[in-house]
Amino acid sequence: MEKPGKQLSLPEWESLIEDFQSGGPTQTKWLTLYPSPSLLELALNTILRKEFPIKSQLIFFVEEFSSVMIEPLDAEPALGSVVQALRALVQSPIDGVSVTYALKEQMMVSMTSVVIVADGLRRAPHHLESLVALLLTVINRPNHGPDRQSRAVACECLRELERAYPCLLVEILGHLWTLCQSERTHASQNYILLLTTIVNNLVSATTSNARAKPGVPASSSPSILSTSIPLVPFNRPNFLVNSSSAPEFENGVRSFAGRELSSVNMKELRRVVAFLLEQPQLLTACGLLEFMSMLMGVAVVLGLQVSLLKVQFSGLIYSYDPILCHIILMLYSKFSDAFDGEEGKIADRLALISKEVSAQLVFRLLSVHWLLGLEVFCLKKDKKQTIVTMASQFYPHVFDPLALKALKLDLLVHCIIRLDHSLAALLPSANKRSEDPVMEKRGSQSDLDCGVRTTKLFEDGLHCVSAFKWLPPNSTETLVAFRMLHKFSISAIPHEVPDSSVTVIFTESASFCMLR
Repeated sequence: MEKPGKQLSLPEWESLIEDFQSGGPTQTKWLTLYPSPSLLELALNTILRKEFPIKSQLIFFVEEFSSVMIEPLDAEPALGSVVQALRALVQSPIDGVSVTYALKEQMMVSMTSVVIVADGLRRAPHHLESLVALLLTVINRPNHGPDRQSRAVACECLRELERAYPCLLVEILGHLWTLCQSERTHASQNYILLLTTIVNNLVSATTSNARAKPGVPASSSPSILSTSIPLVPFNRPNFLVNSSSAPEFENGVRSFAGRELSSVNMKELRRVVAFLLEQPQLLTACGLLEFMSMLMGVAVVLGLQVSLLKVQFSGLIYSYDPILCHIILMLYSKFSDAFDGEEGKIADRLALISKEVSAQLVFRLLSVHWLLGLEVFCLKKDKKQTIVTMASQFYPHVFDPLALKALKLDLLVHCIIRLDHSLAALLPSANKRSEDPVMEKRGSQSDLDCGVRTTKLFEDGLHCVSAFKWLPPNSTETLVAFRMLHKFSISAIPHEVPDSSVTVIFTESASFCMLR
């Protein structure tokens, strides 16, 4: 990294950052004075100065405007300067003033972002390898307490590189698994998520093969957990070397896609997944959400028993954390057959959350949205309706916030619509029942009960927002009441009917007859 001749003062840097954020001619003025990549090198040299006071702002500036300061033709020397500056800062001793752990972590995150934005694999692959090697050196100190947060950040940087270039780290999977098993600090979450991301990308980019290739013994199949390749220095996999310069390069895995996993590889992956399934207690709610979103796809490919996931995670629905409840709904939407017959339990729990006064309002609102989504999902899967039989649980309480009242009324309207359709479905069979007096009496009573229930749901729903009767016409309470009235009125009209039939359908609907 060459040192520019003139260093800018603190006021000049503040003016430069402000001009770049404004854009237009003021930004062009600086780019003319410092063409690519001299401005980037000037900023990196300034960051490494011991006495410079606004290093954090300058690091953010480099990350935000890297695409402006780095021209495609100058990407290789520019990224070389970026990696060299990062190495110099990471290897500097901590003094608590000019060099801190927080500054190192910020520099790792920002410079990793710069390399990804500049497409380091295609334009500067050797500098990308140097960056990965530097980050691997940082994380290769398991259970070292003072820098545990820095190691966690380095794991996240490697995870972003793996996301940008899938299977970039697949050849060091064995080393990372060993590090995961060794780590005992809170940084273990980041190690686990990094390992899960690599496994997910590996499974997504390959196809499973239950048997080894004919004529090749299973024992000769290369192990994906081998540690024969050193962790540092890092070299990108051969398939990325061959495809990184190809015009048809896409996501870095075109030549890797379709490769088969042997039976030995499948057993190794199942061992890794078995280890990962023992670690959820070490993860935060957000970490567990990311973990499960990746693990579900892996479980499908590896043919794992869904019942194991169900038994291990079904208890999360009884937590008071919306993220943990969302995980169960993700599992249900992905493996609905494994939860067959348990939709009612999930719906009961969500209905209880919506009535929990001590819960956060956003969680109560989410529970009502989830109930509607659960009902729609069950209808698409031709499963039994769950919330129609629970309609009496959705009446808004007196002290419920108005937003929650509006959502609960939407849920009541949905129940009314389903009941109205059930009543309409019973009418065509009236002629068949008339032949038997007993069946006719039972059928008439069923129709009457259905109609009475629909009427009661509507009247009680309006009673919950009865304040609109004495509030001004422009009040929010009035808006909610008439919103429910409008939805209820048009509920009987299908979406796709001729215009001439709308009036007839509406006037003959049970909703209109009740309102009349």
